[in-house]
Amino acid sequence: MPGLTSPIVYWPLLLAGAYLLGSVPFAQVLARFKNVDLREVGTRNVGAGNLTREIGLPWGVVAAILDGLKGLAPVLLARQAGLGLGAAGIAGVAAVVGHNWSIWMRGRAGRGLASSAGMLLALDPAMIVWTAGWSVAGWRIGGGLAGFLGWGLLPIVAVALGRPPTESLVLLLLSAILIGRRIQGSEADEAGMASLRRAVYDTDAVADELGEGAEGPLTP
Repeated sequence: MPGLTSPIVYWPLLLAGAYLLGSVPFAQVLARFKNVDLREVGTRNVGAGNLTREIGLPWGVVAAILDGLKGLAPVLLARQAGLGLGAAGIAGVAAVVGHNWSIWMRGRAGRGLASSAGMLLALDPAMIVWTAGWSVAGWRIGGGLAGFLGWGLLPIVAVALGRPPTESLVLLLLSAILIGRRIQGSEADEAGMASLRRAVYDTDAVADELGEGAEGPLTP
């Protein structure tokens, strides 16, 4: 049994703290400075992509950086405390879950890409090259499809590169969470075959009305 000084004893508290940190809707907070409620405009997604669309790129960049720090901080803290890759990675995943399903937003919020990028940067910086490459490719083939390939294939890439099994399993969980959030879409979306289209292209009912995809290649 681990002693009271063992870092694993504090792991549940770290997970709870990571979720609460992840649930802070920085994009919505910034939007409020401009008297905008992201849940009522654009794609109605509470993330940097919708913030960029409605207020401007500088605001979206700030939100993306803050969201990225939400995923990065718990992993760095866990690693500094002596936790392994698996435990630290789960802490990062908890922050992503908080971002995607924020208690302050009464449910779904952003898509979790920036928070996931921050988590990945802290967990295995070399792996960020894979997702960054697909983000750039998204300007050519579509951000939704590129995101599906980049994040969906991430655990397979981790296995192919010989990453530890614990890390590969964490990335598999992260991939499932991101794709699950895409499938969920916005509150206006319905289940059925359209869910499969949302999983691949990350489109939602509101965005279709606007004639655009739900998210660009670099937006959370």
